[in-house]
Amino acid sequence: MSEQSIHEILAPLGHDFRKQADDLLDLREYALSKSNPGRCVSCYFNLFKNTSGIGDNRLAILRKWLETNLEIVAKGDQDKFLERLPLHLDDEDLESFCARIMQEIITNRVYESERIALFFRFKNKSTAA
Repeated sequence: MSEQSIHEILAPLGHDFRKQADDLLDLREYALSKSNPGRCVSCYFNLFKNTSGIGDNRLAILRKWLETNLEIVAKGDQDKFLERLPLHLDDEDLESFCARIMQEIITNRVYESERIALFFRFKNKSTAA
């Protein structure tokens, strides 16, 4: 079974999320151009806050697409690659999501770097599987 295109995923959401058309259009543009992955995650959470919460499955296919195609990367001093983290959109909002990821790094990692930067990126084809 081939993966659905982002257009096939977003098109059915247009009616239910018509007030968030900007987020849908931005998400489509960034996904197609494989640019601005952090904005893709932000758009997802903007859409999510207009659902009835975790039990609302209208965004399930979009969530799966994002979790399959995006990842979080940690880099240390001198832009040194530290690790790649899977994207799991299990939180109610972007702030909670970011706090959970930062807490994971603080609590469960030991790096020699003084500074750790976290950012989103689209997976390479070889890492998307």
